Amino acid sequence: MEKNEIFETAKNMAIEQVLNMYCSKDDPTRPALKQLLENLLEWFMLSERNIYLAKNQNDKGNGFYDRTLATSVGTLEISVPRARSGNFRPSILPEPYKRVDDSYTALLMSLVASGYSESSLLQTLKNLNLPYSENEILKIKEDLKNELQLFKQRELPSSAFALIIDGYHCEIKDNSKVKQATCYVVLGIDLEGKKDIFGVYTFFGKENKADWTKVFEDLITRGLKEVLIVISDDFPGIIDAVKLAYPLADHQLCFVHLQRNVRKHMSKEDASAFNKSLDKLRISSSDFDEAVLKFKELCKEYLVKYPRFVKGISEKAEFYLAHMKYPEELRKHIYTTNAVESINSIIEKIRVNSGGYFQSIDVLEINVYLQRENLRRTKWKNGVPSIRKCLNNITQLYNLRYKLETQNS
Repeated sequence: MEKNEIFETAKNMAIEQVLNMYCSKDDPTRPALKQLLENLLEWFMLSERNIYLAKNQNDKGNGFYDRTLATSVGTLEISVPRARSGNFRPSILPEPYKRVDDSYTALLMSLVASGYSESSLLQTLKNLNLPYSENEILKIKEDLKNELQLFKQRELPSSAFALIIDGYHCEIKDNSKVKQATCYVVLGIDLEGKKDIFGVYTFFGKENKADWTKVFEDLITRGLKEVLIVISDDFPGIIDAVKLAYPLADHQLCFVHLQRNVRKHMSKEDASAFNKSLDKLRISSSDFDEAVLKFKELCKEYLVKYPRFVKGISEKAEFYLAHMKYPEELRKHIYTTNAVESINSIIEKIRVNSGGYFQSIDVLEINVYLQRENLRRTKWKNGVPSIRKCLNNITQLYNLRYKLETQNS
């Protein structure tokens, strides 16, 4: 094997090793990790410029320039902030044309995986001979916390096509104790088909109806008055909470969770047959009413064998099949909570690599906020194509439900 081949092989193995520390080989979060590092690096450099401008008040910011940066997790594409005098250059950025080494990758990873611990970051920065004091590290953290608060308090659109909601369960350090907590994440899709995280709320304790009620109250206070459909799992009390907040909205209980519960409560053979029938009726039914009728007929076949479980899901048939009221192109986006759970899965990997818990509520919510920023720059930038094709249908459905209701009231 030639020298260059040996180097390339070793390099690729190193990249795999670093990536596998944070996500498995087939994990879809690999691209998201790269985007997260890009966003973190840009935020860090921007905070650096803020510190520089505070010390040099005669100078001013002067936009950005693009640069690529080869690292062990892939090539990062970043926007580097400039100052008008030309005297500012982010210290965290390697010299031009200089290849970064493992210690630099360790710094970027520590920004994500160490829970933004001052001691861990300061030690890494010291090892790299970067000129940050402890106060400046704290200032950079405060800048991001301020961005998070602005994000949480921003005004929302008055109407939305869908809300996909989920509670993420984890442990968070509170003073000297590690406590159980729930982070309530609300993913919204507006009437133009664009996704965004409308809200993130963290409360100590288990998921409960009272906290979901607070979440909806905040969404309404910030301007979100009208929603076509809400998608959630079948958490006790959630149906009442959604009905109280958005009485005209359809409510879809996650179809994937339903099929998981079927496997949990039925024998392996019965669960397989039941779930196949569920998939078939969703595909073959022409509309909502037909799907509900077929669902209830299916439940009758298993009622004697699993009376309590089957009775419970049969009574909620309208909720499990609410997505069938919508055009076929839209159904795949609103029958499950997978869209918001994919965000939570990335945050979960960060928690695991942070030692099993988050250092504070701020740390958890900053991670959600950064993930939102990455998705808005990439996958969510232009909206969901299949949803955008149905904009007229969405608008018509919205007008029928809310405009007519306004006229009749």
